[in-house]
Amino acid sequence: MTLNVRKNESTYDNLKAFLQPQIVTFFVILFATFINGPSYPFIGNLIWLPLGSISLCFLLFDSKVVLAALLATHFSDVWIHSQLFFSQVTWLKSIAGVIAPMCAIASMRFFKLSNFFDEGKVVFQHLLFLAILTALFNTIISFFTSSYIASIDETMEQINATVFIKNYLIGDILGCLVVLFFAALVVVPSIKYFSPKSAPFN
Repeated sequence: MTLNVRKNESTYDNLKAFLQPQIVTFFVILFATFINGPSYPFIGNLIWLPLGSISLCFLLFDSKVVLAALLATHFSDVWIHSQLFFSQVTWLKSIAGVIAPMCAIASMRFFKLSNFFDEGKVVFQHLLFLAILTALFNTIISFFTSSYIASIDETMEQINATVFIKNYLIGDILGCLVVLFFAALVVVPSIKYFSPKSAPFN
């Protein structure tokens, strides 16, 4: 009897440990997309918070929340930006939006620049570098994705590469900086104060 109870408790704890990051990731990205407002896919937004929120979730929970991030990005486009659920274009944009932060974080870990806290202090240079690198990856991936979408849709005008890259790069950098610095300066210190054992980036 005791063995069964312990096994059930272990299963519950494992399920809870798996689901919590997925749920947090899904709603963080959904909320960031909601407050960001309308999307201008082939022009670019002045600030793009969803990219920063995806980066933050990958930093907090690692690659185990990739599926949750992809679903959150896709459902955000469907629910908030009125995109078609089964549209190839929507799925391509969703996948592109998730790949960029993964590539940026993997690159930083390769070059051993993934330490964002040093003795309890924020390493702003690393956060800034992550924001720029993520924005660069996302801009390049989005450009090629959007160019492909424009090439298969005869009703669309050709993309102006200069305007596209400039707008996307600025919007992505600002979006990442806002989310990452808000998390580093407000969210993480709050977690450390109220629940020290749960604090990330230790």
